[in-house]
Amino acid sequence: MDSNVSKKTFLHKFFKLGLDSEKNSLSVKELLKQMLLSALDLARQNLSFPTDPPFTSQSLGSKIVLLHSSIESISSSRQTDQVLLTSKLSPIVYGSPIALVIASYGKKKPGLVAEELSNLLVSSPSEIDRQSDLILFTRIAKSGWINFYLENKSTASWLETSLNSLRLISAADSLGSSALDSASYQRDLFPAQYVHARCCSLLRLAQREKLSIAPNKSSIACWLDAENNFCLQETIELLLLRQIFLVTDSFTQESSNWRRLALNLSEILALFLSECRFLGRVKQKTPQKAIARLKLIALTRYWLGRILVEKLQVAAPTSL
Repeated sequence: MDSNVSKKTFLHKFFKLGLDSEKNSLSVKELLKQMLLSALDLARQNLSFPTDPPFTSQSLGSKIVLLHSSIESISSSRQTDQVLLTSKLSPIVYGSPIALVIASYGKKKPGLVAEELSNLLVSSPSEIDRQSDLILFTRIAKSGWINFYLENKSTASWLETSLNSLRLISAADSLGSSALDSASYQRDLFPAQYVHARCCSLLRLAQREKLSIAPNKSSIACWLDAENNFCLQETIELLLLRQIFLVTDSFTQESSNWRRLALNLSEILALFLSECRFLGRVKQKTPQKAIARLKLIALTRYWLGRILVEKLQVAAPTSL
């Protein structure tokens, strides 16, 4: 165990976030923010937290960070403790220094504040009968940061819910803009536009190869191995997965650097496409992995297309 993490970290406290695809509430960061706001309200009422709320709905969002997930121990520039984040534990981990800020308003220690907030999250009412609920668990670092780990099965559920709900919002090529004039193409954004077109070509190729990403009874299972670990373990696979969550979160924020986001997403996707095949030997020997990789491509293409067309007002070409 990591010596920089307190013993309390390993007392997992589970709680649920209600994922409502009909309302397009796909941002885990936004759902976490709403849960933390509710926990803060309860804390001010029952636990003698500061009467002047240090957070508003808008400011709290900046205090929730999507951490990098790696098979090796990493150190976040926003976090003083090293935290072991492994893809087997969870490929998606959010962190928040909220307890540190609250502690600065009162006399309680950050670790105690973090523990009290974690307890309130666990005790918060949840629609536990809904299969779409996302299960997370918390760990508290010595620094007072609270880390939120999305359970592997919930990560799979989020991915499938995203694919299904986004498919209803937009047909496969509805974001295509081949009819736009040449002014819709910008030199600095060409790498992102090229990657979008390549994704569309690969998705059409997958259809010809009879690889389907349509939902079925085993849709969630394609993301998990026999031990319910996330099946994609390559570094670039985890980076792309994290970037999809980051982009989804960005669409709930009032402002984002969309140009940088598009280029970062397309750069990671280009590396993914060069290193992670889904046809040939991969399709024959590990069809589960082939489908999972194809679904990541489909999700990334969707979000990249939305950024290009909606946020940057440029073409999202569907063919090379």
